[in-house]
Amino acid sequence: MDPDTGVLKAQTVEGYVAVLGLLKCGKIWFCPPCSAAIRNGRSAEVTKGTVAWIRGGGLAYLVTFTPRHAHSDRLDALMDAIQGTRAPGQDEVEAIGAEVEAVKAELEAAKAAVREAVEVARLGAPKGAKKAAMAAARDEAAPLLADLGRWLDHARGAARAKRRQAGAYQRLITGGVWAGRPDRDETGIRDRIGYIGMIRATEVTVGLASGWHPHIHAIVLVGGRTEGKGRDKVLKTRPDGTWDTFEPGEAALEEWEDEWRAVWTRALAQADPHFRPSDTCEIPGCKCAGKGHGVDFKRLETVRDAEKFGEYLAKTQDGKDPANELTRADMKDAYGENMTPLLGRIGDLMGGMSEDQAPGVGSLDWCKGHWWEYEAAVSGRRAIEWTRGLRQLLGIQGGDTEEDDADMLFQLDAASEFRAGVQVKTQAWHDVAAAGLDHAAVESVQGTEGIDLEAVTAVYDAAGAAPGSVRVLTGAEVDQAWETAKAALAERRQVAAARRAAADGKPLPTQKKGEPTEPQTIRRPSGPEPENFLTVVRQAAAARRAERQPAAPAPTHPKE
Repeated sequence: MDPDTGVLKAQTVEGYVAVLGLLKCGKIWFCPPCSAAIRNGRSAEVTKGTVAWIRGGGLAYLVTFTPRHAHSDRLDALMDAIQGTRAPGQDEVEAIGAEVEAVKAELEAAKAAVREAVEVARLGAPKGAKKAAMAAARDEAAPLLADLGRWLDHARGAARAKRRQAGAYQRLITGGVWAGRPDRDETGIRDRIGYIGMIRATEVTVGLASGWHPHIHAIVLVGGRTEGKGRDKVLKTRPDGTWDTFEPGEAALEEWEDEWRAVWTRALAQADPHFRPSDTCEIPGCKCAGKGHGVDFKRLETVRDAEKFGEYLAKTQDGKDPANELTRADMKDAYGENMTPLLGRIGDLMGGMSEDQAPGVGSLDWCKGHWWEYEAAVSGRRAIEWTRGLRQLLGIQGGDTEEDDADMLFQLDAASEFRAGVQVKTQAWHDVAAAGLDHAAVESVQGTEGIDLEAVTAVYDAAGAAPGSVRVLTGAEVDQAWETAKAALAERRQVAAARRAAADGKPLPTQKKGEPTEPQTIRRPSGPEPENFLTVVRQAAAARRAERQPAAPAPTHPKE
């Protein structure tokens, strides 16, 4: 943070808030400001790709997948069931592999020693007793070999258990019914509907009564033909250069829906019978039309918005924008008995709001406990993901990793057009962060109707910040202040480099030989940096994990 400029909270023309002057974590699952910005960028990507596909003659469906869930279900088990288990890290893979190889080497060494012992017994036994002596030597070594064999089986089993296991989502696009059987010259559902790929977003909500509710939204693109494989795969085109799209038949589309419902239901039942969703429904007039609530299909259309002069995806029957329904989990802060994300309510409650005033449900302790479970269950998972090769087919640049999320975050800040903003003094931001109101401070600037100074200052007043700590800026003033802050940062970096060089006794970049080296100083914000409420929650979560984690049993080795 630049102590002179402070923090800039800029309202973009798209309506989200770019927080300038602070380091950003880029965590789409955990950080409300970063999540909002990243999801906004992802939503634009999804809309661009889907609209282009429909304009080219293809079809798009918004498909929602839901498992059955109850208050007692753990989130990690539900996530493994729908999304698959997480792959172990490289260090863990290498450690497991080294353990297997070590046991194999010990077993081979034991076998060699047994062979040598048997040969010694043969040579030392009198004629006529050699077979008995050799058998006795083998019998004596048998327990050791058996123990080593069991040890090796255990090590191999542990290695297999660490491999990534597919979830119900991955099962949807595997198998002969879906992909066909080339050896029998049979096509699958994939070819009959012209499937080219899908974009998957996982959303997690939680409620007091129903517990965790993870579910997947996917925009599935069909009606296309492709050629080539891997990196060479492209969409087929007609002589005029347009995509060779087609309208799948009703029978093929119905077959696809039935297959995915059956696969989703079967895969969840195999993971845990309790997770099996309903595949029938007897509620009169229910929107599932008697097909159950595990899988829901909605066809999307492209329309022209007369007011915005742009293309967007037609709203679904419940009035939600499909692109936002897919990517903008941050917009679903609290509704009904469920909410997402937990962190917003934790910050509000830590900042002094009552349980009735803060959006969402649950006490502070309840929210903290569920945050610990949430963080452990979703860490290392991708929130939004395009199937392999789909970006390439549609000409959409980018990727789905955490590094891509961070890149998008900074690209959005650099490319954003600012409508207005507020400039917050350094100490005032420290006060807000210490009070756990930093998320509320960001939310107070969000929108497309300009800055409500009264709403913004109310947050800082609640945190005890000094009067006059917030100043409203125009879009041009935000640009100017941001450029000034970046220039000051670059200058301080140069001064810091010069100071380090002076401490090492090296000439400064602008110093002539023989001139004395003078130390340089940098102005720093007064007072210690207070803990942010996110840090407090993570520390509490770490302590709780340490309490719950059972002690690892000491390894037992076979007796020699």
